Amino acid sequence: MTEIGQHQGALASAGETIAPRHHGDLLIAGPLRLRKGRVHEVLGDSADMFAIIVASRLSGHVVWIGPAHDVESLAPTALQAFLDPARIILTVGTTRNEVLWAGEQALRAPGSCCVVMELRDGPDLTASRRLQIAAEETGALGLTLISGRAHTSAAQTRWVCTAVETPAGGWHWRCIKSRQGDLGAWHVTWSGGEDGKPWKTGTLHLAAAPSP
Repeated sequence: MTEIGQHQGALASAGETIAPRHHGDLLIAGPLRLRKGRVHEVLGDSADMFAIIVASRLSGHVVWIGPAHDVESLAPTALQAFLDPARIILTVGTTRNEVLWAGEQALRAPGSCCVVMELRDGPDLTASRRLQIAAEETGALGLTLISGRAHTSAAQTRWVCTAVETPAGGWHWRCIKSRQGDLGAWHVTWSGGEDGKPWKTGTLHLAAAPSP
């Protein structure tokens, strides 16, 4: 059973549009959906948790690309509470261009359900359009985790995700850009799957509460 509530929202502006192929939406919980075959940008101290939770809602391989100090910090013992670590393919890029190139190739590869790219600064309009075209070809869902500055891009959505320092814990997810759908903010907590292994059941339990 999934429960989530939106406590802040406004209709998004379409802005510049790219006519994409439609591969459907990934239901995260309640009104939270991400379009497949598109690339989404994520900022904030909990951007990696956003990616892990999204990946847990998909089946198939997850290609995680970034500098060695980022991708090698993903601990299998921590990941297994959310998804099977064996599904994740870690790829090290020594430069920004290598990460972007590897991300584009992974998005085009058959069998990649989700591609995560870790970058300091987000891709520009040209680079992000290349990523979008690659994602549209296969229907893979792309996530660009940005630790620095986001640039004007062709991303479908942009999120800011931060940890919530309360006894209940959880995260604050805020959608600040959306080409289709609603902008909004949510307090999200994880309660695991019914059998303790959400990656097997495909069940994600989210509960919403007002943000401070």
